[in-house]
Amino acid sequence: MKVLKVIALLLDYPDEMVQTYGGELIDVIGGEHRLESGTRRQLVELVRRRQEADLMDVQAEYVGLFDRSRSLSLHLFEHVHGESRDRGQAMVDLQNVYREEGLEVSANELPDYVPLFLEFCSRLPEENAKAWLEEVWHLLQLLHGRLAERDSEYQWLFKGLIELGGLETADEQLQRQLRDEERDDTPEKLDEVWAEEPVTFGPTSGGCGGATTNQGQAVPVDWSALKRNSA
Repeated sequence: MKVLKVIALLLDYPDEMVQTYGGELIDVIGGEHRLESGTRRQLVELVRRRQEADLMDVQAEYVGLFDRSRSLSLHLFEHVHGESRDRGQAMVDLQNVYREEGLEVSANELPDYVPLFLEFCSRLPEENAKAWLEEVWHLLQLLHGRLAERDSEYQWLFKGLIELGGLETADEQLQRQLRDEERDDTPEKLDEVWAEEPVTFGPTSGGCGGATTNQGQAVPVDWSALKRNSA
């Protein structure tokens, strides 16, 4: 699905690509009828706003949104494994899946980064891509819901992913939980994180944690179960 590449680009750190190729991106979005009409319209408007906006302003907004909040992390395993040892092995497993599909991950990239994951999905037959999106459905719901609570235009990118996977957005119970969540990107919360962050020297314990949800429940994702579908 070519539109997955478009969403990957729009979720990556902003650069000149959207301003340069905005017309082509709009064409892909406009022709993607697996998306609801309202979602297509919002995504087209997002691209147009990006084209007209000052790039440095867009970059500052992006950093303030995704880099200051663990609950909005664009690294999937941050939500699945947190900081446990399991995250490192999950990274290795996912990188091996990418490699089987011919997608090499550079040394400065983490395989669970959402835009990279979408690049991988875009190379697959539609049904296999949808199976991978379903595998991370609960994470897409969380990110969409949290961004919607912040009234961020990025919510529409995750809404689009949910629709492309043929999935459902958060139900009323999850929406209520998200409304009641305490934000982790306030100055006070950021100060607490800095104060609590342990200082370690030497090798880390794996560096790629086991994401617990904000409800405190670990949600395992069995990437190996879908390896046969990615070939």
